[in-house]
Amino acid sequence: MNIVCATDGNYLPHCAAMLQSLMANAGNDEINVYLILDNVSPEILAKSIKFLWKICPSLNILKADPKDVVGFPVNGHATVATYFRLLLPGLLPNKLNRVIFIDSDTIVTTSLSELWNTPLLGKALAAVPDHWLSCRDHGYVHTEYFNAGILLIDLERWRSTDILGIGRVFANANPHRLRHWDQDVLNHVFKDDWVTIGERWNACPHLFGLLPDFDLNPGQLTASEKIAIEDPAIIHFAGPGPVKPWNARCLHPLRHLYLRAKAETPWADQPLDDLPPPKLVRLQKEMIFKAKSKLKGLLFHS
Repeated sequence: MNIVCATDGNYLPHCAAMLQSLMANAGNDEINVYLILDNVSPEILAKSIKFLWKICPSLNILKADPKDVVGFPVNGHATVATYFRLLLPGLLPNKLNRVIFIDSDTIVTTSLSELWNTPLLGKALAAVPDHWLSCRDHGYVHTEYFNAGILLIDLERWRSTDILGIGRVFANANPHRLRHWDQDVLNHVFKDDWVTIGERWNACPHLFGLLPDFDLNPGQLTASEKIAIEDPAIIHFAGPGPVKPWNARCLHPLRHLYLRAKAETPWADQPLDDLPPPKLVRLQKEMIFKAKSKLKGLLFHS
């Protein structure tokens, strides 16, 4: 089984937690991991490699060239690394004909052998339909748009497709539609060329009531959605800051699975994002504020 993930230095600790969860649930699966990296400091790289080689004996480190995706727009929290999925045909060894791509902001809870053996029926990939309402704002129909966080890929089909060429033309002509960056590009390139798989292979936050703009009616859940909620195989923490399990404000009911995996990595003691300041710091700020307010009052009345 071939697993691919791509990240930069900011997400590498989270990618390490994902790979920890993957290997902890691998059972007897033989797993080859291909890790695509960019913009990683020597310190974080050394720290990561020592750990990852320990848990992933068949680890392969690949270096992506950001120049290959020049011209594709990035904004917000995204970096050019989000487009590295488009480079898979050229980056991965020619001997590989099938891979599973997994985003770094995920946690694996079971063996992926069932996903690995999913028939692609001649299509380029298998994926889960994306349920973000914002996808519809850019001309996509709900059942025709997939989430690119987890993909089962037919590499031979990808190699025979000019992904970069077609994608770059689309991106330049439709910058307003690239709200989800390479995901929008891939949906354009492989429109109607993908197989739908169950939501449990990419259980996104809307299933757990964490997207305010998505009203999930429990009475209208499909059988696939019910299975994903009760028994998710890959939990995808897709969304803004508070949805991420490394954010102190995260309310995801399965966040503890990320924290459990993180505790096994070299970043076990790394504090969560957006933690409130310690009590002493808060008291100090309050005292400074009161002192400044009092001084302003004295000057105003003098």
